[in-house]
Amino acid sequence: MDAAKLDETLARYSAEHNFSGNVRVSVGDEIIFDRFYGMSDFEKGVPFCENSRFSFYSLSKPFCALGLLRLCDAGLVDLDAHPGKYVREAAAFDPRLKVRHLLLHTSGVPEFFFEEEFRKTHPAGYRRLLKGQLLDLAAFPQYFEPGKGFRYSNVNFIVCALIIEEATGQKYVDYMQKEVFDVLGAKTAIIDDEGVFVPDRVMGYELVGGRKPVGRTLDWLFGAGDITGRADDVFCLNKAYKERLILKDETWETVLTPSGLSTMGMGCNLAPWHGKKRIMHNGGHLGFRTLHVMLPDDDFDLIVLSNCGEPDARNAVSETVYGAYFGTTDTDSEKTEMDKGYADK
Repeated sequence: MDAAKLDETLARYSAEHNFSGNVRVSVGDEIIFDRFYGMSDFEKGVPFCENSRFSFYSLSKPFCALGLLRLCDAGLVDLDAHPGKYVREAAAFDPRLKVRHLLLHTSGVPEFFFEEEFRKTHPAGYRRLLKGQLLDLAAFPQYFEPGKGFRYSNVNFIVCALIIEEATGQKYVDYMQKEVFDVLGAKTAIIDDEGVFVPDRVMGYELVGGRKPVGRTLDWLFGAGDITGRADDVFCLNKAYKERLILKDETWETVLTPSGLSTMGMGCNLAPWHGKKRIMHNGGHLGFRTLHVMLPDDDFDLIVLSNCGEPDARNAVSETVYGAYFGTTDTDSEKTEMDKGYADK
């Protein structure tokens, strides 16, 4: 790959489309491309540094899935049990609901954010409010019978994080630090929350009549989009998937087996890319868009952590990187749907 040419192309794209962030490409354990574009804080003139930490948003879900599945391996959580077995407030959901449905986004459970009537009467879902809000959410119609449809939803992983707390008797932040981040070597990953200090935190921006800074949000993101960190932390997922770390081999087979209702496994998307086997997840909400792509047959890894850009920036950047590395500009492959209902706004 011509790294200098790719850098020139991405720098030009950054200037023309207000893209800002980190693009990293690795082959095996070797980083072959790692560049920052834009600024960590445009108003204060703060450049990116090697320690700059981005909000991952939904790229947090693969980590949460690993955390919960470790408890399954330890016999503390049963994938075929109703979530209400662990979280009392979830008992009101459809009796056919199973923990595995949450991980595969086949639960049919209504979503906090997308129920307008719910949002009219309930404040933003910070950590301290979530259990009580689950009780009220269960009164809304489910989208479909559990296991009979697919709908990507943050509430699925919110319940997963609550299960972790109830099954272990630990705070989610403490469990994830000890049992996932420390074990994987994700040294700078942090579970974000109110009052948490994140060193070298990157400012997020939206393109609304120009580049505008936006405050971070934790609304209804507990377990579903609450990690802040660096590309190094994301790459730990690559090693986990490739080397089958921290989970039993048979559990990894479960992770990497779609439900048949979508291309989603447990905390990962398994849709092919340019005809290649791909494992990926993305994230996006106020101020940040993120993407992690693994091509296991090529031992290829791409990470995009962005704090500003157009809705299609991750696809544009990933296609550019693909062409630079594999020597093709073929665009016949289906684009990955990202952050439906948000990215196009």
